[in-house]
Amino acid sequence: MTDDRADDDRDDDDRADEDRTDEDRTDGPDGTEEAPPSIFDTLLTPLRLPGRVVSDVETLASRAGELVDGVRALLGAVDRIEGAVDRIESRVVALESLEGTITTRLDGLRSDLNERMGTVEHEVRSMRPPMDQIACDVQKLEGLLPNANDGPLTRLKDTLSSG
Repeated sequence: MTDDRADDDRDDDDRADEDRTDEDRTDGPDGTEEAPPSIFDTLLTPLRLPGRVVSDVETLASRAGELVDGVRALLGAVDRIEGAVDRIESRVVALESLEGTITTRLDGLRSDLNERMGTVEHEVRSMRPPMDQIACDVQKLEGLLPNANDGPLTRLKDTLSSG
């Protein structure tokens, strides 16, 4: 029975199109002839509107679901990043503490090294006059020694090698 009504509606639409004259037809934006909307289309438009709204709402709901899934994935990534940042932050605090300890030790070592180097410098400076005196004494002793090229061993060597 509904099929009969649908056929009757289509027949009515066809008759309505045949009844229109050329004066009823208008040119569309592309220059083709367009018929003005039929009265049935005009009357049925409000009835079709809820179906379109439902379709649009369903589309929006599915896209919202996709967005929610994307947001969940992003929140998971943010949680992982937050955990990594917390671990890095605790390591930075430990490194800063270690840096303070190392700086304190280095300052102590530098101070001790400077003190010891000052002591060594003082000792070297105090040893200089005796070293200069020893160098002078060695030169005097070398002057008193006989010439190595003119000694008895050199003459013996010359005698044995010429023979």
